[in-house]
Amino acid sequence: MTQVQYDQYGYKRKKGKKAPRPQLITILCVLLFVWGLGEIVYSYTGNTALNKSGIDTLYPAVNALMVVFSFVALSGTWSMEKWGPVSFVIVVTLKLFVDLLFGHFNPIYLLGYIPAAIFLLALKKMRRTD
Repeated sequence: MTQVQYDQYGYKRKKGKKAPRPQLITILCVLLFVWGLGEIVYSYTGNTALNKSGIDTLYPAVNALMVVFSFVALSGTWSMEKWGPVSFVIVVTLKLFVDLLFGHFNPIYLLGYIPAAIFLLALKKMRRTD
């Protein structure tokens, strides 16, 4: 049995080096983060928030929540954790479902599966969270 080693702060020491982050993942994470910030601003100021009543007034808040969840998934992808790309696929799917539910479906959001596929292709280079 191997003995677990801890650093001076009480955390497990990592065995080996982290896999270097591919440049494409870095670029996609930064672009998606910037797009997400714009999406949050647009959902509160764009035409999706104007002239709406009833349940549709919840859409900006739910949309912002979906974008925040995508930020969490992007954080996992950025740090090369295996849960990041899987979470990103789930969030993209949930975002499409929420948009469809509120009547704001836009086929352009299907393009979210392109970075999701790229992230999943790099899954072998990512590490499991201990």
